[in-house]
Formats: sequence, structure tokens, C-alpha cells
Amino acid sequence: MADVVDLMLMAAAREPYRQAAIAHYHTLLEKSDVAAFAQELQEELRKREVIFGGRFFCPFLRPHFIGREQFLLLQDAVRGVTRAISALTPKLLTSKELKDKLHFTEEEKRLIAIDPGYPELSVTSRMDSFLMGGSLQFVEYNAETPAGIAYSDEMARSFMRTRLVHEFTREYPCQLLYSSNRLLQALLDTYEVWGGTEKPTIGIIDYDGLPTIPEFDLLCKYFQKSGYKSLVADPRKLEYHNGVLSYQGQQIHIVYKRLLTNEYLDRASDCQALWQAYKDRAACFVNCFRCKYLHKKAIFAILSDPKYQEGLSATQLQAIYSHVPWTRVVEDCKTTAPDGQTIDLLEWIRRHRENLVMKPNDDYGGHGVMIGWEKTDAQWDEDIKKCLATPYVVQVKVDVTREHYPTWDGQKVSVGEYAVDLDPYIFNGRASSMMTRLSGTSLCNVTSGGGATATFILD
Repeated sequence: MADVVDLMLMAAAREPYRQAAIAHYHTLLEKSDVAAFAQELQEELRKREVIFGGRFFCPFLRPHFIGREQFLLLQDAVRGVTRAISALTPKLLTSKELKDKLHFTEEEKRLIAIDPGYPELSVTSRMDSFLMGGSLQFVEYNAETPAGIAYSDEMARSFMRTRLVHEFTREYPCQLLYSSNRLLQALLDTYEVWGGTEKPTIGIIDYDGLPTIPEFDLLCKYFQKSGYKSLVADPRKLEYHNGVLSYQGQQIHIVYKRLLTNEYLDRASDCQALWQAYKDRAACFVNCFRCKYLHKKAIFAILSDPKYQEGLSATQLQAIYSHVPWTRVVEDCKTTAPDGQTIDLLEWIRRHRENLVMKPNDDYGGHGVMIGWEKTDAQWDEDIKKCLATPYVVQVKVDVTREHYPTWDGQKVSVGEYAVDLDPYIFNGRASSMMTRLSGTSLCNVTSGGGATATFILD
């Protein structure tokens, strides 16, 4: 790993160039026939099926730009944090204290007890981060089933097909990074480690009728184009006989499990074939159910607490303290504050409302998030009581990147300020490409009404 301070300084030094690139893009947009450009872009997005729940996944008229040095900082940060997690993995698998800290349910304990046939807890994952010049903070780790990989690839291709972006890149050369190929390679590599020898058929498994179905179809087509049989199947329609997991007579060797663990458990009795195949190790499941060790938001409470950092290297600790915000499980206990002082946690949370956010330990889409600076003291006290009744984490406020983005409503351009959530996709611990999510509210996620755009790296 490079020195974090040097990388942060180089990333910060790149910021004026990035801002100049944004200004140049907006100038080109103002000089163009915006309606023609918007229609050209939206036609590309429609043709490429970049649709989420019946609406455009990308309503924006420009990509997100980051500098090359900023991308190097992001890669280094991901590498440092994931290596720290790898170093802690043996303890996670064996320590009752850490399992209790993560708050597994009894049903989850039954799932994570099964060895999936390969060592990685999470093969394909995504960090949610805020990059501001040379400062980078990860706020969550989606280690279970990160969505948006195919969408991100197709958004990038859609922008690059437009005349305006071609003109922009003559002045500001850019690199586009794609993830579908990295995902496929990660699936195949894991399948080989698992013991697979046949050329695999890949099953993309999740319930019918979800808003992400268009992305499943995009990935299925990509796998097929790359020479691998692929299908999309509802887990309730799978069959399992004589050690073979299948769908409509087609054997599945790799289960690309887009099905969330919680949603599986809600209908587990309807998914017996999936369960038996997983238990018998009849197919290679990616990700396996053990990804829940890392998907619980309390994993950042473990990473950022000196109590659990024994055995981590100096570079791993540097990555944690540089890029993982102080996080704790909400409980009545003594712990260390961000400045290292010993505190009574609940009282400290009460006194520092304006700099804290509380999140459900295991949920997504912004559900149940409590933002301290948007509450009164009385409301915050009630929130703390709720967080003691069900597993929650508390995390210090991080600086949220905000930028102006143009959108098109079919008649005119509107320019709004959006929070910018930069989310690197990670395969076996290495960042390869990114999705940028944009939101007009404090919560940056597509499920609760935000959107996304392509990410370009400025050379």
C-alpha cells in the first residue's frame, strides 16, 4: 500500500482540474441543443434497458468525474480496509463475543454455520463512500448482493455514444471502467476454488417481479455473450434431485445469489431446493450466506473499536482510521469516543446528537435511518429508546459531497444540488469500477427515490 497521506495530498491536488472539467462540460451543454442531447442520451439508456422499477435509473445529463489520483486513493483505501477485515475473519468465525456484537438471529446462525466450499466471506461487494478532494470516508459496506453492476456499465456506454461527450473527451481524456467482466471472472475463479470442473451454467437467483429484473436480464445476456449458459430464476421455482440443482431442466453450477438473506428467510419454506443445494454444496453460491458477517453494519463498529484491533498491521489500522468513521453498536456500555476517551455510550450519544446518525444493523434502502441533526433533543431521546429495542449502530457524521447536476424533464433542463455517493465495486478485495448515486436528500440510495449516473476517471 502507498502512504495514505501522500495519496490524500495527490488526490486533493487533482481537485482543481476536476472542477475545471465539470465547468467545461457544463459550458458544452449550455452551447448545445440540450433537448437533442437529452433525447439522444435517454434513447441510449432506454435501448440499453437502464430501467429501475419502471423509471430511468439515470435521469442526469452528465457523468460523475473523479481524478486519476482520487481513484488511486479509493483503490488503496478499499485494499487497506478489506485486508483488515480479512485479518479479522478468523476471529469473526470463532468468537462468540464478535458474533453477539453482530447480532445474528438464530436462523442466520444456522446459515452461516455451513462452509460454502471456499474461504472468502464476500466475493462481490460494494463500499458506499463520500469523496471530497483528498478525503474519503466509507459509511457502509454492502457485502451481500450489490446491485447496479450492469446498469453502471450501460450508463457509461450510453454517455460515450453521445456527440457531446465525444467532444468533451477531446479536451479532457477519460477512462471508463466496467464491472460485468470483473463479476464474471470473480464467479469463475470462485467456482474453480470451490472445486468446479465442468463449464458452468450461471443462475441469477432472486424473486420474480423485483425492480432490478432488467439488470438481471442485462447480466444474463452478458454471461451468454461471453460463452456461458445463463438464466434468471425465482428461487421458489428451482428443483433439486440427486444432488443436482436445476431450473426447467437446466442444471445450475454457479448460483449468483442476488437474493437477500432476510428476504430468503421470510419465504424459506418456499425455497427448499435452494436450501438443500446450499447445505449439500451441490452448487457454488456467490455470495455465500457467510457474507452476513460483513454486511451487518456492526462490522464497522468492530473495525473502528481499538478493543478488537489486536493483530492488525500498521497499514491496516491507518486505512481504518483514515477511511472508516467511528461506529458503535447502540447499547448501554462504556466504550471509547472518537478522541479515545472512555465514555458512557448512551449519554455521549444524547449529548452529540448534531454529529451523529443511527442506522439499523441489518437493513437497506435508507429504511429506519435516524439523522441526529434533523431531530430535536426530545425526538432524539425517543430514537435512542427505539435503537435499544432492536439492533442499531451509531456513526459520526461525515462530510457529504454535494455537486450540481443537470436533469431533463422532457421540456427543459433543471439544475439541482445532489449528495454524491461514490460506490466502488469490489471483487475479492479489490476495487475495479464504481457507481455514483445522487440524491436531493440526506439519504443516498436509489430504492428511496434517488438516481445514479456513470463514473468517468479523468486522465
